[in-house]
Amino acid sequence: MMMRALLILAFFATILHAETDADRAWAQIESLRQGPGEPANDAPEEIVRTARAHLFRQEAALEDFLKRFPADSRRFEAGIELAGVDAALGASLSDRQRMEKSLQRLAAIERSDAAPTKQRADAAFQRITTTMQTVVLADASRSGEANRAGGTILKAVRNFASRYPEDRRAARLLAEAATLLDDQPALKRKTLEQASILARDDATRLRIADDLKRLDLLGRSPQLAFDTLQGGHFSLAAQRGRIVFLIFWAGWSPPSVAWLADFSTFAAKLPSNRVTAATVSLDRVKANAEKTLQTLKIGDWPTAFDGRGWEGEIVRQLGINALPTIFIFDAEGRLRALNARDTYRSVLRQLLEKPGVKAPDF
Repeated sequence: MMMRALLILAFFATILHAETDADRAWAQIESLRQGPGEPANDAPEEIVRTARAHLFRQEAALEDFLKRFPADSRRFEAGIELAGVDAALGASLSDRQRMEKSLQRLAAIERSDAAPTKQRADAAFQRITTTMQTVVLADASRSGEANRAGGTILKAVRNFASRYPEDRRAARLLAEAATLLDDQPALKRKTLEQASILARDDATRLRIADDLKRLDLLGRSPQLAFDTLQGGHFSLAAQRGRIVFLIFWAGWSPPSVAWLADFSTFAAKLPSNRVTAATVSLDRVKANAEKTLQTLKIGDWPTAFDGRGWEGEIVRQLGINALPTIFIFDAEGRLRALNARDTYRSVLRQLLEKPGVKAPDF
């Protein structure tokens, strides 16, 4: 009898020990959720390096948790979070295999009868957002991929809204899907208006209002002028006859700095008498903006800077809510592209074409 009691006690002690180990592992995951903290300096390459290193630590902690505690009640939450980390790393490293792995993991959770409804909805939400990231990544190498996938993604988002009508994220998904519909302004507006009806929080409402504000500018010539970081003055009206790129960026935004680096190489080959590049910095420290421009060797590009970040006058005037955002104005000063981050070559080629004159082959 004594031996049996000891065995029972040992059994429960093992369970309690396992639960303690799982709780400790989960505490590490929760700690990593707080982010990497401030980088040692504001250098763009240091920010990217710090962010990636933190994602790799999250990936390792989540994989370890799922391997050691496959029956833990938090396994679905960990799986969804791991998929998000894999997607972020995939986007950062242009690694489509990581993103496909993320999509497969999320689809499995969606199909699992053991997963609670909320976590199936979480997996569905993450899968759609990751699919969008995958499409954007593919578009960088196969121009037009985003446009071709827009309808399919919009259908998936509307299906999410139908299956989970009380989920506050449905409006956010519709707003994200609308970003793939820049070549279909009527459908984009309809999607944003539907998102506006479903929006239940101020942040989403403001985001949609910004998106509609930008859409209203399409085909128009806004009054745009600013004093430049370089000590001059820039006016869109004074650029008539030239195609103008207006680029919104910040040194603390790795994607926007990476885009600027690639575009600056491309822009050096453009006819300076026909194309102008100007930028709007959302940095709050002037020296940081100047340092990034000098590092990229575009210190002479007219740049607006007021140190107010997202609350800057031009940023609010034009409804900017993502970085990088690239506006392209035609030679008449009309806005022709709401965000040509991945399509600027084809847009520019169309704008440079003249009757009987073929545009340069970029």
